[in-house]
This record gives sequence, structure tokens and C-alpha cells, in this order.
Amino acid sequence: MGRSRVIFFPAIDIKNGKCIRLEKGSLEKLKVYNHNPIDQALEFEKMGCEWIHIVDIDGAFNGTPFNHDVIFEIKKKCSCKIQVGGGIRNIETVEKFFKNSIDRIIIGTAAIKDPNFVKIACENFPKKIAIGIDTKQKMVASEGWSETSSLSSKDLIKRMQHFGVSVFIFTDIDRDGLLKGMNFEEIIDVLKSTNTKIIASGGVTTLQDLKNLKKLNYKNLDGVISGKAIYERRFKVEDAIRILK
Repeated sequence: MGRSRVIFFPAIDIKNGKCIRLEKGSLEKLKVYNHNPIDQALEFEKMGCEWIHIVDIDGAFNGTPFNHDVIFEIKKKCSCKIQVGGGIRNIETVEKFFKNSIDRIIIGTAAIKDPNFVKIACENFPKKIAIGIDTKQKMVASEGWSETSSLSSKDLIKRMQHFGVSVFIFTDIDRDGLLKGMNFEEIIDVLKSTNTKIIASGGVTTLQDLKNLKKLNYKNLDGVISGKAIYERRFKVEDAIRILK
């Protein structure tokens, strides 16, 4: 039997203190959805969300967090659990986030370029470190999605899973923000390649996508992230949570 429940993670991407969405990770295709990410987080809390997925877009592109004050304020005002990624590339940054009560941090670029940092982070903060696996044409991308490595998602999972990573967050960048459906073939490949928990992301468009994901019935499918579909009101967050229960 699979998991009884899949967690729904609404996404808040923050650039220059505003809540935005990109298409395929490109800054050229940026749309502002809310000038106040704190208000947005509180809306998600009201809708019944247990977790919120936050990405510091400036951090992802520049290699160091930029919007952390807004993120810490969200955590203070909102009862949801928070996972954060974007520019987290050294242990001091990790410590700063956890000192400010962030529940989980996501390491992306540094997982490819500095595996030892991941190892140390997992040792120091067990069950609190996620690895972001963002793929373009099946290869893992980094540096704000501007570089593509020679690693597949399965290669990166193999390298990372023995460090004690709590969850892998798989995103198909080629579909992200396009509202064209999820890459189920690759999601299934990733789920089969490890016993570690997986959160799927990229291309969520309809409630049917969520139903199909739940039907996969993999024990290690922990959650799904949705951004643009919620902001464009393709479905209600409350309905998504209900379907995934």
C-alpha cells in the first residue's frame, strides 16, 4: 500500500520582497502575484495548508540568500511549517535559518558542487535537510537553473541518499510555470530509484494531475508543490488538500 496522504505544498517564490512566478526558471518571464509574501503565506494558512514551500529567487541566482528577513517574518506570523531554498551554500547560512525556526532547508546547487557541505548539514541537522533536484531535459540544473550538469536525477540521488537527506524535491524545470501537466514518467523513475521521501513539482495544472499523482500509490511520495496553478486559480487549495488526503 502507498502512503495514506500526500502533503500539498503551496509555493511562494520571492524576488525583491515580492511574491512572483517564473516560467521554466527564466527571469525574463516573471509575473508578480502579490506585493506582500507575508499576506500570501497567511492566506495559505487560512486555506488549511500544513506546509509552505518558499524559494528565495534572488538567492538562487546570486548564490546567497537575499530575502531572508521576509522569510523569517513569515515564520513568525504564520503557523505553517516552512521549507526554504535559494542560495543556501554554506553551513553558516543553514544555521541562521534554523535559528530563526525554519523547519526544513533545501540545498540545490551546493549538492552538485559541494557534497561535503550536504554531509555536514545532514549530520548537524538530521531530518531537516532536503535536496532540490531541478532537471532540464533530464539533467540536473544549478546556479539559478542557468547551468546544466552531466548528472541525472538518479545520479544525484545515489550520491546524496547515504548522507541522511530527509527528502528529495524533484522539479521538472522544462514544465515549471507552463501549466502543461506533470512529467509523470520521470516522477515515477525518481520514486523507484530510492526509498527516501520525494516531493514532486513542476507542471501541476489541474486537480486531475493531483489525483493521478496520488494514484501512483508510492510509499515514498511525500508531497507535491504547486505555484502558478493556484495563483491563476486553476483550482482551489482546499480542494487540492482534500484530494491528496
